[in-house]
Amino acid sequence: MHTAAPTKSRPKPKTRPLVTAVSVLVIVGIAAAAYITIKEFQVQRSVYARILDQKLSTTSDQFRYYLQPVNDDLAAMEGWWRSGLLDADQPDGAASLLVPLLSATPQIAGAYIIPPEGPVVRLVQQDGKWHQPTVTATESNPRHSAWYEKASQTVTSDPVVWSDYRNLPGLEQRGLLIGRATSDGTVLAVALLKSDLDRFTATAPITENGILVRRFDNGQVAWLSPGSGGSLDTTNSGDLLISDLPEHKVIGSALLEWGQRERPYEQAFSFKSDGQTWWASFYHSVPGTDPGELFLIAPASDLNRRLETVTGRVTLIFALVMALATIAVVVLAFEYRNKWRRIARRRRPVPTNEAELLDLIGEGESVQLEFKSTMRWNLHADKAGKEIEIAWLKSVVGYLNTDGGFLMIGVDDDGNVLGLDADKFPNEDKFILHFDNLIQQHIGLQFAGWVHGDFHAVGDKRVFLVNCDRCEEPVFLKKGDEELFYIRVGASSRQLPGSRIIEYLEERGQ
Repeated sequence: MHTAAPTKSRPKPKTRPLVTAVSVLVIVGIAAAAYITIKEFQVQRSVYARILDQKLSTTSDQFRYYLQPVNDDLAAMEGWWRSGLLDADQPDGAASLLVPLLSATPQIAGAYIIPPEGPVVRLVQQDGKWHQPTVTATESNPRHSAWYEKASQTVTSDPVVWSDYRNLPGLEQRGLLIGRATSDGTVLAVALLKSDLDRFTATAPITENGILVRRFDNGQVAWLSPGSGGSLDTTNSGDLLISDLPEHKVIGSALLEWGQRERPYEQAFSFKSDGQTWWASFYHSVPGTDPGELFLIAPASDLNRRLETVTGRVTLIFALVMALATIAVVVLAFEYRNKWRRIARRRRPVPTNEAELLDLIGEGESVQLEFKSTMRWNLHADKAGKEIEIAWLKSVVGYLNTDGGFLMIGVDDDGNVLGLDADKFPNEDKFILHFDNLIQQHIGLQFAGWVHGDFHAVGDKRVFLVNCDRCEEPVFLKKGDEELFYIRVGASSRQLPGSRIIEYLEERGQ
């Protein structure tokens, strides 16, 4: 009897390592997708806050720049009073002193000398001319107001006192009074027209559906919204919570949320109003300079459109694919990223003499060096051109958003030194003033500290060298209603689309 030999079983394929590898990839991919989604949400909130705070900081700086000459003129009036040159009993003499001073400050529409008793000296501007109007029967006495009572009690060390919006004496128009008392109780004041403030406020860089709000010390609120037609609307804080106006509801909700958060300044936060998400940021007033707190409110949808952020399923699918691919290339990518950063951040010293300037010019344009023939003059059209200004402003923004660099004005693309005469400025002071104004208008006063310009001699010609430092905050180029984001790539500045800004900022460590 023969025993059948046992049959050999077919060897099973060794799938365990493959399954393990796939499982690891899937787990890592899901974890990476979850992390990227959460991180994108966090970065998105951070960028929203930065954009809002940047706009509010710019607006606040604009207001202070606008109001500083007003405060300076009021201080000059006080100095003249102390020296005896300004006297309420001599209105014609006071007018002869004040007219040259006030004519240089178009923001001011009127000036007043209000003694404790007796006639009030009024000096107002109408149709471009200053005169002393007569008192009308319907005109209210400025002494019969809470503003005068408060202003008359100030001392030299106190800040000036701002009124709420009211009819201005001698002008019969609404506006603000700014004043303070002298040693004998006389109140010196200047006036700003509401219509002038409306026009200036309408230039503030708010979003499409944002609301810019000024909250005065007495609780009065003035705001500018897209539906206001460029005119400031006013109300009292107490009326906001009982009003049916959409703007009132939003402003009231923002004030409530701000109070519950213990009134944080310069810290953007989100809140809900009628089911919609809004963002707000408050800027505290500077005594003697600002009439009250300034805050900006913007719907999240405005900020979404500005960043063109794409979230949800697209982000999840993209994250999964990238997570699987990243496992294979992470070591190589990490190494080359660090090498690129080290190369990109390698800056040469700022040239200090003609020889060093010629060496720099001889290197030609690069990621950190760009030449511009002129600052404003279109050499082909032989006239000033806005496109010429925007061209070099893009380079400045690109440097600030990348790793800094040099912009040399007065040198053409081939490295030939042309000088600055083509820009047709009467002197270098006018040149630098125009340069500073363009930086403030299109980039922002708060970023001026990262941009340094100076004149240098190269042979018998002069060039203007702009040294831009790397800025840790995102910087946007303001062009009309647009805010554009540029970075340096090679020897040019390229606009980064909104969908890439968050990723770029994160890679940059912001």
